[in-house]
Amino acid sequence: MAILAKDVMVSPVVTVKADTPLKRAAEILDENSFSGVPVVDDNDKIIGILSETDILGYTRQIIGQPLRDPHQVFTKGKEVLHIDITHRGVEVIELVASTTVETLMTVDVITATEQTKIYDVVKMMRENGINRVPIVDENNVLLGIITRGDLVNAIINNWDNINSD
Repeated sequence: MAILAKDVMVSPVVTVKADTPLKRAAEILDENSFSGVPVVDDNDKIIGILSETDILGYTRQIIGQPLRDPHQVFTKGKEVLHIDITHRGVEVIELVASTTVETLMTVDVITATEQTKIYDVVKMMRENGINRVPIVDENNVLLGIITRGDLVNAIINNWDNINSD
């Protein structure tokens, strides 16, 4: 018996809106230990995905050096003190913090339905180099999400079925 997306997905899903400030989005990622979050409109239709990679890439462009944690640019921890804050350093950090999710989110979101086989979800992730697949209904309304960690849990929880034959 095939394992379907509905059997593995996590719901409800922590989301952000397009107008969410990047600082708040980074806090949400940090608070939940997520590496990405779906972006939805007021009707819970998925309109994008924001990942740590998006945030880190943007801050690298603005600040001019890589960061390891998207939250660190918005805090006053030790790591921020290593950034070369010159005459415009504070303004740059404020610019990054006030940017909205819409500016950085990926809009071509790869999704699946509740009836999609887990094998196909794994294939989507591998072929597209992504770490999460939102699960949507026929109207593109977000129902759940499957991450790499969810797939590992599905393997563990279904080991007897997977390992049989």
